[in-house]
Amino acid sequence: MTQPDHDVAAHRADLVMPYGPGEVEIVAPPYRRDNPLQFRKNPLNRHGWTLVGKRVVMDFGMDAMVDRAAALTYYAVLSLAPTVLALYSIAVLLLPRDKEAVAELLAELVAMYVPKELRSDALAFLQNVVGSPSQSTVALIVSVLVSLLSASAYVRSFSRNANVIYGRVEGRRLPVIWLTMWLLTIVLVAGAVLLIFASLLRESLVTGVMRPIAEPLGLTQTVEYLTQIFLPVWGWVRIPVMVAVSVLLVALLYYFSPNVRPGRFRLLTLGSFFALLVVGVVWALFGLYLSTIGVRSAYGAFGIILALLVVLWAMNIVLLLGLKIDAEVLRAKELQMGLDSEHHIQAQPRAMDAVKFRLQQQRWADHSAREIKGRNA
Repeated sequence: MTQPDHDVAAHRADLVMPYGPGEVEIVAPPYRRDNPLQFRKNPLNRHGWTLVGKRVVMDFGMDAMVDRAAALTYYAVLSLAPTVLALYSIAVLLLPRDKEAVAELLAELVAMYVPKELRSDALAFLQNVVGSPSQSTVALIVSVLVSLLSASAYVRSFSRNANVIYGRVEGRRLPVIWLTMWLLTIVLVAGAVLLIFASLLRESLVTGVMRPIAEPLGLTQTVEYLTQIFLPVWGWVRIPVMVAVSVLLVALLYYFSPNVRPGRFRLLTLGSFFALLVVGVVWALFGLYLSTIGVRSAYGAFGIILALLVVLWAMNIVLLLGLKIDAEVLRAKELQMGLDSEHHIQAQPRAMDAVKFRLQQQRWADHSAREIKGRNA
């Protein structure tokens, strides 16, 4: 363990363990220094921005961003199957039993979101799925639980990658980190469902799904309000609402994933702005691919699936890069304050219980190594 100076040792010190094998670092208590992220008091100068750019480019390969994004993509794909099952169960529960109304609603949705070459096959598939019998309530409960578990695996993986980017191991206890990641997963999944709902909300969907439910309950006036007043306004505010939800989701992911307490919660950072902007461009290019090439390519529908996997992979690379930008901005601002952040970011950890346990394991392993060395001396 490195020897702290007497000034820091007089106060409670936080323990930070750099990622991988190494010694435990002692970080000065937060009340002993100002927040380096206070923009007005500590703006980055030209040399600071240069360091941020150098570190982001240099560590892109060293931190294996491409490989880590591939692992995140795997967990994202792993959660697709139960999510589709959950959507299927919801559709069976909510859609009206009138086959003609269902067929009309599905045809309109397919015409709106599916490329022309795939519309007949997609419509036949959806009609077969929605029209088939199912224990929808049980399937919905099971699929929601499994999808949350799969999505939680993605969030936990992102948390591990975030700690690598900040250069430290996890300090929170296992129950704490699991509870935190589960709560974060629930919020992220709810936000993702809200984004999907916002993109699909149309008059045909409201009348086709909600009217059969509203009539027995005497809520037809609510449906009329939605179709005549709310939806015309929603057409103007839909994109801003989706952007605001996306900003909030990325901010939560960046703030709570790593074992770092960088300061107050901020909705938008330089890294999150970069990530959101590039992710938006990536999905726009994917939409352009669907409208221009899509099934016309030699691979047909299989090519669309491959393109979707590439888009998810690129999206995860960009999310990791955005977090890396925030980490290096924090490092540069710490350096401007005179902190020794050349090799390790000095921000306060969220917890250090796991670091203490890891330190005990390290001492136990070092003791065994010394015994082996002594016996063979």
